Amino acid sequence: MGKYPKVVLAADRTLMSPYRGISLGSFFGCAPALDPNRDHNSFLYYVMRNQVTPRVLFDFICNPIDHTNGVANYAPYGLRKVEAALLRDGYKQEDVVVSHPDHIEKFIGPETEVVGTYEMDPLGMGPVTMTFTFGRKQMSYDEFYNRELHHKINAAKTKNGSKAKVIAGASGTWQYNYDPAKIEEYGLYGIVEGDLGGIGPEIDGAGGRFFDALINGEMENANPFKKKEFKIEIKEFSRNDRNYHGRFIHYRDEPSIDEIPNIVNPSMHGMIEVMRGCGRGCKFCDVTLRPLRYYPVEKVQKEIEINMKYGGLKNAWIHSDDIFVYGLNPRTTKNMQPNREAIEELFKGIMATGIEHTNPTHGTLAGAIADERLIPNISKIIRAGADNHIGIQCGFETGSIRLIGKYADRKLAPYKPTEWHWVVKTAVKTLNEHYWVPAFTLIMGLDNDETPEDSWETIRLIHELETEQPDSKFTVTPLTFVPIGLLEKSEFFDIENTMDPPKLGVMYKTWQHNLKYGIQKFMHKVGRNNKMKSLFFAGLARSLGGVPLSAMEKFARSKSSEHEKVIEKIKANYW
Repeated sequence: MGKYPKVVLAADRTLMSPYRGISLGSFFGCAPALDPNRDHNSFLYYVMRNQVTPRVLFDFICNPIDHTNGVANYAPYGLRKVEAALLRDGYKQEDVVVSHPDHIEKFIGPETEVVGTYEMDPLGMGPVTMTFTFGRKQMSYDEFYNRELHHKINAAKTKNGSKAKVIAGASGTWQYNYDPAKIEEYGLYGIVEGDLGGIGPEIDGAGGRFFDALINGEMENANPFKKKEFKIEIKEFSRNDRNYHGRFIHYRDEPSIDEIPNIVNPSMHGMIEVMRGCGRGCKFCDVTLRPLRYYPVEKVQKEIEINMKYGGLKNAWIHSDDIFVYGLNPRTTKNMQPNREAIEELFKGIMATGIEHTNPTHGTLAGAIADERLIPNISKIIRAGADNHIGIQCGFETGSIRLIGKYADRKLAPYKPTEWHWVVKTAVKTLNEHYWVPAFTLIMGLDNDETPEDSWETIRLIHELETEQPDSKFTVTPLTFVPIGLLEKSEFFDIENTMDPPKLGVMYKTWQHNLKYGIQKFMHKVGRNNKMKSLFFAGLARSLGGVPLSAMEKFARSKSSEHEKVIEKIKANYW
């Protein structure tokens, strides 16, 4: 190859896969890949070595994206924002390449100045991953493939004589503070703390200036006495009798809507964003620390049209942190009453582009029912129906009225914490009636403040949903508490050592529900146009869905008779 690009942008395989169109398939990256502690004398080690989830199975589900001579045809939305910012700010097309992770060695050479990696869960410390890997006792596929990407980058630098600076960005980079040895292993020049490109610092507003500063050596030294656009902090860590250093880069300015560039190439899953920030103020979430800004409908349409024209995409994932907040000012609208007119105009504009399917990524249950005309009207606009279900991720968080009131009271606005159970049940009923399927997440060990009664309240609420609304459609994913947002100084929830019987019960109940109500009901739709494929995935879902339940039963037996009693109680009374 001739001249190498000045800037190479990339993400690992788990962030660059369509997951064969499986709804919520991207969560597969949280699955355990390797168990470094497995007994080498065991039969399991003889059969699978250190593998937990067989790699051949994971790689089949996590199929790679297409590429053109190594250039990724699709990329994470945040990475596309950075690419667009560079092109807007004077970088030429040949200067910037968004690489397919399997072909990154083609683009790193003597002329390459910066390699930027987009990282959402680089060390497997995200809430879902910490749950699935028992607090990182196992290595997740998120970490496995991120490690592989960095090893490829370093090998390419060595082979091709490159001195490129490797920087890591996106919302998962906080994890390097907890495992700084990876900074040295990956050869990271710098770590951008915060969000990248809007979904995770918002450097897309200053893309050119940021990369110019990197290339010109302006981020070499920390100088707390000199005001600069980009703050450099050299952190020192002591781990296992060794010292590690890391250069952490901070950019706290929030770009205005006019400063946020439009993507110029297709994004993964047809994702585009419509707003930044939330305004709900939940203490366990870092999104609440960002100011609210809304994309005008015309800006949203332009990005959808890019995905349609250059990516052939017929769907649009509408990213927001709460779609039902779109268009309102939480400072003046204290009850958080949705701006129905603005939301309706947004979705009318989205459908006017000619796409066939759209769904918002996130929304609150309270927001969904605060205006009784909102969900029915949106459903008509986006043509929701029996053959067109709308998925949306919602924070269930906890069944405990005490905890929801203490940590997320505005999440319920315009309702009160005491109405939480009613809000959950009513929202599920309303959403299901109009062909929406909520994917719930809840937090185990919230701020290490969850009592046994709090846990049982969560179990009972899930059970009541099943019994009172037997045809209800929803999934529940348990997440272990991770200290971010206003609770960043708290401690991680230690799933292995602090998993008391009721918390294990919460985890067991959620997976029992997902197996019975989620996996077995909906996985058969994968490959619905191919009977054999459909049967295969349905069988796969049934077999894999039972694995977590068996693992938890085994865990209970190893812990105590009280843990076993909780499992038996749920089987007897909450099945």
